[in-house]
Amino acid sequence: MLKYQRNSEDQWMLHARPYSVLARDYDCALGSKQFQHVRDLFERLVREFAIPFSSAADVGCGTGLFARHLRRRWRVPVFAVDRSSAMLRVAKRNCWGTGVHLLQQDLRSLRLPVQVDLITANFDTMNHLVAPGDLACALRRIAENLRPGGNFIFDFLTHCQMMAGSQPYLRRLRGVSGEVQQWIHWDPARHMLSIRMVHGFPAFPAPSIELHRERAYTPEEMGQALSEAGLTVRAVRDAVTLRPAVTCAPRLLVVAQKRASGRCKSFSNP
Repeated sequence: MLKYQRNSEDQWMLHARPYSVLARDYDCALGSKQFQHVRDLFERLVREFAIPFSSAADVGCGTGLFARHLRRRWRVPVFAVDRSSAMLRVAKRNCWGTGVHLLQQDLRSLRLPVQVDLITANFDTMNHLVAPGDLACALRRIAENLRPGGNFIFDFLTHCQMMAGSQPYLRRLRGVSGEVQQWIHWDPARHMLSIRMVHGFPAFPAPSIELHRERAYTPEEMGQALSEAGLTVRAVRDAVTLRPAVTCAPRLLVVAQKRASGRCKSFSNP
């Protein structure tokens, strides 16, 4: 859905749904670089923990780069799941001819055709769960779609963000046909990120704006939600260095496993 709206400086802005415009610029501006980092960390974790899998799903798959990698590298059935139809249209092009199965679903009502051995959720997917109860609901659905003993590998933003002050942080990114500005505002009291994506296109008289919201979670909140969903924490790592998380890092990478019964090991408190 698109609509024009006048801002406080009496300029016209084109307001768009999240990812409806960003989808076309995502890989160029963000996705390709993120994918390379996520791929390298994932392969190190698979080797370290000897994680076997004969089927997989990437939830919050975005433009499908990681799902495509899973399919090509391991040659197993792969489901790529996202809520955004615009992102899935790009994923369809990226995954063309690979056999990746694309599904448009909300993570809170995830229902794969079959249970899988591995589910991944990369780069803020879990932080897009912002309403009370969303995280617990999504983790229950993830556990239900994993086979017993299956693994869930994901990252998430914590409450230990480095941004300070009331001024937003600006990142200038290169899009397909123009600059993409990412204005990020951190609310430490509410653990909320507000992200305004501004797209400038030469062919349009006004820039388009998408507003995104993310919730950061403490390790304790995430650990409790995983435990209640029936997932055992195997490892918690700094998502930049892959070292064990002994201090509060801005982003953590977690390996969790579906258990048949018994108590869940919780997060250590950095």
